[in-house]
Amino acid sequence: MELLAKLKQAYGFRVHAYVLMENHVHLLVEAGEIPLSRVMQRFGSGYTQYFNWRHKLVGHLFQGRYKAILCDKDSYLLDLSRYLHLNPVRAKVVKDPGEYVWSSYRSYITDGSKQPWLDTTEVLRQFSRTVREAKKLYRKFVSEGMDEGHKEECYEVLDGRFLGDRQFAEEVKSKAGDEEKVRIKIKVDALLEAVCKVVGMTRREVIGAGKDRERVRAGELVSHVGRSCTELSVKAIAEMLGVDPTCVSRSVARMEVRLRTDKRLEGTLERIASAIEHLK
Repeated sequence: MELLAKLKQAYGFRVHAYVLMENHVHLLVEAGEIPLSRVMQRFGSGYTQYFNWRHKLVGHLFQGRYKAILCDKDSYLLDLSRYLHLNPVRAKVVKDPGEYVWSSYRSYITDGSKQPWLDTTEVLRQFSRTVREAKKLYRKFVSEGMDEGHKEECYEVLDGRFLGDRQFAEEVKSKAGDEEKVRIKIKVDALLEAVCKVVGMTRREVIGAGKDRERVRAGELVSHVGRSCTELSVKAIAEMLGVDPTCVSRSVARMEVRLRTDKRLEGTLERIASAIEHLK
């Protein structure tokens, strides 16, 4: 935490919440002008050097690269702060988050635990303009979430890195000069349902190998949309269609060729993408 405070002073980011667990750390950070990657590189290497010096060790401390998810602050800040603070409760380390020393929760609910480098104002002011009342209401807010357990929606990211709706993800990518479409996280059955709805076929008519023209075309639509618009793998799509993975790859390639001249096909793909959005 001392290292985090020093880095914040040097790089100008904001720390809304944190929790230190036995084998991992969660940080709810709002980056400033300095890229987060540079901050985390200094954070990871700095703590590793300290840890190795203290315990007379050498080599890596953290397993792999840190995982960064860019979230829509307006929609997720409150829920994420609560979710982080309840991590020790879900792990059955404590029964009440206030009992856990190694998180920012105490700074949110008490006056004596304030850490100068921690930014609690953004969250607390959403409950009340009066600090004491805001702390009271935030404690109630966190307590109400104690029975929720694991929240899958906190991990349902778009394109592997965005926690928010598709518009939010596309706006961020556009600002970064990234023109690639945002990939949707969706179950393979939902993709099949969307295609069946648009082309007017049943699941049985689409799934399985065979040279029936309509089945082949439907399979090509599933393959192309699955690979171009979603995070689904070739293997997952192939298993659902009941074909070899190479068939999925060939289908995608054929669709790319057809799209150069077939405007109606482009419209069909757009309707399928829209149907996916409504099914999510």
